[in-house]
Amino acid sequence: MPLSFGIFGKAIAIFMVVAFALWLIFTYVFASDEDADAEAERLGGTETPVEPAP
Repeated sequence: MPLSFGIFGKAIAIFMVVAFALWLIFTYVFASDEDADAEAERLGGTETPVEPAP
């Protein structure tokens, strides 16, 4: 099994590392936005007590 895949293998490896890092950043940003939206909805809302029907 070769330990070096040449210039083409290096390019693919670097591309995969960069794509993975960008994917992590992208998912972190959008997950944070969804959490912030959910928190804003909880803070702005009022709780109404629910009484069971007789």
